[in-house]
Amino acid sequence: MMHQYDALEMHAYMEAIKLAAAGEEFSHLVSHLGPDKAMRLRVFVQELPDAVREKTIYGRSVTKTPTKSSKRRN
Repeated sequence: MMHQYDALEMHAYMEAIKLAAAGEEFSHLVSHLGPDKAMRLRVFVQELPDAVREKTIYGRSVTKTPTKSSKRRN
């Protein structure tokens, strides 16, 4: 049973990578991924060129943004 889940997860991950690289929507596949594969997908998407990454909802949501510096209160 666990082997079937691993195979399904790997297939969903590979399909998500293919779609992400092509700039096509793949967010429906993210729900089939475990935490490890979801993080790997996030890193993969963040490393895509901006023009490709910005085409999908998931790509726009994981865009690397600089963190706002916290200001001290006097």
